[in-house]
Amino acid sequence: MKNILLTTILLAGFAVKAQTHRFIYDVEYKKDSTENVTIKENYHLDIESKIVKYYPRDFFIGDSLVTYNLPITDGSKFNTSHIITHQSGSADYDYYDVLENVVLKLPSKNTQNWKLTHEKKKVKDLNMQKATTNWGGRNWTAWFTTDIPFQEGPYKFHGLPGLITELYDDKSNYKFELVKTQKIASPKGNMYIDYMLGSSVVVDEKKYKDSKLKYYDSPVNYLRNATQQTRSNDEFYLNDGTKVGQNNSREVNERLKEKIRKYNNPIELDKAVKYTL
Repeated sequence: MKNILLTTILLAGFAVKAQTHRFIYDVEYKKDSTENVTIKENYHLDIESKIVKYYPRDFFIGDSLVTYNLPITDGSKFNTSHIITHQSGSADYDYYDVLENVVLKLPSKNTQNWKLTHEKKKVKDLNMQKATTNWGGRNWTAWFTTDIPFQEGPYKFHGLPGLITELYDDKSNYKFELVKTQKIASPKGNMYIDYMLGSSVVVDEKKYKDSKLKYYDSPVNYLRNATQQTRSNDEFYLNDGTKVGQNNSREVNERLKEKIRKYNNPIELDKAVKYTL
């Protein structure tokens, strides 16, 4: 584990509730399970007094850039990301799936049946213990530390006697690694996250799958219909700034469909939506 910044002051402050404890993970994963190509991103796990949020670091960077009136960097992933929230101490999670300018909110209950092992190790200042589970159609290995007294982890993983610091599956499709910790005494809101959560549409499992299939069938029509009330014509914009109209709708449609088909290797493999050509 690399570059974990953990101090005595931070440890002493864990009990203080009027602050945010931020844990930043390196997430290395295969978007396309048929190719041996990995992508690395940073994700934030923000533990607040009442709510826990897990989201891509791009949302944090984008909010900071807008605050200081700076341009958004190329490659920011605001349009095809997910945000996860749950109440502290609860197994009830809300999964926000960002499909360009449409956000689906899927509530679910999530628990892992962890098996603790006697295997331990020490990395930097942290004492860690190994645990395993089968969840979401994958076999997982986790390393957690009771030195950080939060029963949380990346994505929807939780329930161990301390914070999950490393997590990976046995097929090397996903690997999460804690690389930095922060204590934020005066946290402020994030406009991107607030907007996504506030504009989301609640769906159940069936509606979620139906919506994903409908989106794949014709992404342009799906997005156009979803934004009709905010437009006066058939033109609209994707989150990367692409203007979609009559001249390029077919091209954009095929590009989006190809991306959906190719990048369909979710963490919860047993919930992967099956798309056809």
